[in-house]
Amino acid sequence: MDLLGASINAAVVAVVGALLAWLGKGRFDALDNRIDRMEGRLDGRIDALESRFDDRMGVMESRFDDRMGAMESRFDDRMGVMESRFDDRMGAMESRFDRRVDTLEGRFDGLQGSIDGMRSDLTQVALAVGVRPRAQND
Repeated sequence: MDLLGASINAAVVAVVGALLAWLGKGRFDALDNRIDRMEGRLDGRIDALESRFDDRMGVMESRFDDRMGAMESRFDDRMGVMESRFDDRMGAMESRFDRRVDTLEGRFDGLQGSIDGMRSDLTQVALAVGVRPRAQND
């Protein structure tokens, strides 16, 4: 009888263990399915966020490129104006310098004419006094 009681107890324990394992497996399968669905939803949300981020970054890059292009254009325009002003001022300075050089050349020419006249006058005075011309070394 002890053997029969032990066998019945073993059978009851085995049936209860199998029943608990079956219920536990079903619960774990349900949890696995739920986690898989949550991962799928999370992946979808992350993909959507990445897409929105990429779109916004594209818009921002485009706006940045447009603004940089506008700034470069303004810079080029202003540099052109500054170069033009610089060229005008340099031309004016060159013109003033040329006029002053021409004035100095005129003064030097006048001075040279005065020296030549003075030399001629001195030569005439010397000849009038009776000084002989110098011998030239040829």
